[in-house]
Amino acid sequence: MARIGLRPGDPVFIRPDGMVDADLLHYVRSREFSTLERESKRNYATDTRLLLEFLSSRGVPWRRATERDLRDYRHWRCVAPENPERISGAKWDREAAAAFTKLFRWGQVRPMPVDVSRRGGRAADSVSSRVSWLTPRTWGLWSDVGLRGLTPAGLPAEALIDCPSVG
Repeated sequence: MARIGLRPGDPVFIRPDGMVDADLLHYVRSREFSTLERESKRNYATDTRLLLEFLSSRGVPWRRATERDLRDYRHWRCVAPENPERISGAKWDREAAAAFTKLFRWGQVRPMPVDVSRRGGRAADSVSSRVSWLTPRTWGLWSDVGLRGLTPAGLPAEALIDCPSVG
């Protein structure tokens, strides 16, 4: 495996005819993919494999995928009652933003068949899990100003009303 530039755990995509997909082998060995963390590689490969299987069932090579193909795939993954393993909008956005967009950008597929920066690319039911962390200093400032009624300088806010130099 090392002879062809693969590391243990790197995915290898096999076409329906049983042959290694040379294009996708180049992708896996590319800087864009090879620098990902091991778990990200595994997740991206799984997401990509499912997309490739869907496209293959339609006779569509991944480099020729259209927005329509990806809309249909999203419908299958997220909405179709016939799919017993539907996913959430947040999972779709992760697949589309991370795995698919990376692949299509690397492959220079134009126009991009999926792009979550476009309005239609995101799932409607997606809920952001973005968490904001505060430093201890920022937490203290927020607590003082927001909860205790102090100014950023640590003075009681009502003291500013009587202060002639403020205003």
